Amino acid sequence: MKIRVVQWTTGVVGKPALRAIVGHPRLELVGCYCHSPDKAGLDAGTLCGLPPLGIATTNDIDALLALKPDCVAYMPQFPDVDHMVRILEAGCNIVSTAYFITGTQFGAGAKARIEAAARRGNASIYGSGVNPGLANVIALVASAGCARVDKISVLESVDATPYASPGTWTAIGFGRPVNDPEAPALAERAMPSFKEAVEMMAAALHIEVDEIRYDVEYAAATEDVDLGYMKIGKGCISGLRCTWSARVAGRPVIELKVAWKLGNKLSHDWPVEEGWLVEIDGSPSVRCLYQQKRDEHFDPGTLTAMPAIHAIPAVVAAPAGIVTTDRLPLIAAAHCVNH
Repeated sequence: MKIRVVQWTTGVVGKPALRAIVGHPRLELVGCYCHSPDKAGLDAGTLCGLPPLGIATTNDIDALLALKPDCVAYMPQFPDVDHMVRILEAGCNIVSTAYFITGTQFGAGAKARIEAAARRGNASIYGSGVNPGLANVIALVASAGCARVDKISVLESVDATPYASPGTWTAIGFGRPVNDPEAPALAERAMPSFKEAVEMMAAALHIEVDEIRYDVEYAAATEDVDLGYMKIGKGCISGLRCTWSARVAGRPVIELKVAWKLGNKLSHDWPVEEGWLVEIDGSPSVRCLYQQKRDEHFDPGTLTAMPAIHAIPAVVAAPAGIVTTDRLPLIAAAHCVNH
């Protein structure tokens, strides 16, 4: 039997996710949640660049849960714990790309609510994406070739201009004056799942971490920049580099690093890898680069959506509760090979 799926929102990540669900032989799209009242009642396929599917979008959560979906592909711009609890209590599993890996950064009370709802509904919740998510999985898999690991680092280094989500960027602090004293804490709060990903990697590698430290530096726009979906004034944040480092006895053993820039009129205009770089110092030392082909248009929405969509069958089969990648079987692009 096919797995019945509700797609939750149709934004930058939700659109490719919905298309992937429709094209997947093991999945069946049964409903679609829309945040914007302007989208309610529109055909989900039309919103996502497909022919009409006969499935109207809705912001009526009760109506969606009444469809008895097996899973919700939960991909809002920002998560809502009340919504997550309602979905899990209804017995519906969740795969999410919305700032969720372990739930610790939601706070102890919110995490306890999510865990209790999952137990009551006998449902599972799993967070992924390209980073945090798949990039961390690649790092863990790469470590299997090492007899000793001194440090393992994951770097996301991209020109993020194609990620046309102004709400995401303003929440992180892009567009604020580069010397804004509130910006560093704002960025840390706006990206909680990166710290959760470090926690997940440490647990998978059985490392008892003393602390996880956060550091950030900024690049300023050298002139007024119009990206089409948002404007950044001269002297305002147009790039950042930040690091979450898990430390043992004062030494970093896991580093999750991000280098993002919007546009190319900034200082410092750091070079980017245009992908996700995993480096392991140890015996032997390892270097892996995961990137989209350079002759193709960068597609961050699809890269973010697919690790969660591919995980749906495994998450539906998993025990109730919060599930992390080290507790799931291998996730691959099953049923997607063109032959």
